[in-house]
Amino acid sequence: MPYPTFIDVDPSDPSHVISINEQPMMLLGRPGTFDDSGITPVSILRRDNEDRMYYVGWKRRRYGSVSIEASIGLALLHDDGNRLTRAFEGPILGQDINHPFMTAAPFVLYESGRYKMWYCSGTDWRMANDNPEPVYTVFYAESEDGIKWSPHQGPVIEYAYDGEIVSAPWVIKVSGQYHMWYSKRGYRTKAEKNFTVGYAYSEDGIRWQRADHLAGITVSAEGWDSEMVCYPSFYEWGNKIYMLYSGNAVGRGGIGYAVADNFLN
Repeated sequence: MPYPTFIDVDPSDPSHVISINEQPMMLLGRPGTFDDSGITPVSILRRDNEDRMYYVGWKRRRYGSVSIEASIGLALLHDDGNRLTRAFEGPILGQDINHPFMTAAPFVLYESGRYKMWYCSGTDWRMANDNPEPVYTVFYAESEDGIKWSPHQGPVIEYAYDGEIVSAPWVIKVSGQYHMWYSKRGYRTKAEKNFTVGYAYSEDGIRWQRADHLAGITVSAEGWDSEMVCYPSFYEWGNKIYMLYSGNAVGRGGIGYAVADNFLN
């Protein structure tokens, strides 16, 4: 059962861990709610002196043909980012007429008076080695208040092949152009399930051109991230851009970072 937590690092040297939070920032939801089995924090946004965290709520399915449900929730950060409280007991985006399978992995920006969310939604479940595997990619929605969302029809990142999984978008806007990094993998075998990082660009945030060969990072020749790199996230510090990411076994191998010259400038 995943809980939200955090580590504090030196932003100029993320390898220097200052402190590790040992307690959950927020407990699981009440039995029967959308996040009673797990909480994955994803996207933090500050608006009007309020720090919002958009997150994934997990719900186990004990009966039926699939194992989990996933929905998007909203929480508020308190105590200088040390504590979370739910904004609502229910999800702000979940299974509905636009999302018959699942919603997850939201990334939210506020721009020109609108909230913009890139998130994942399922388009199928497939069987692999007698286990159900969700197939999903990136969708898009807009909102006036960041709570009630109007989804764009259909996915905005097209699959590169049948059975591809595209997850965890992170979007940056530079000189009027949107840039997205995401995780991608297959589902059939253990090797296919190892994530790598992909990349796409867009003029309007809705119509995207995939250019995965420009992602800027791949697995290492050996070590903790030699099988998998996934869940890239970015921050700017000084004249550098830092990308944090997870390694082998979706982060069991550890969390690391990569550095580039500051392309935001």
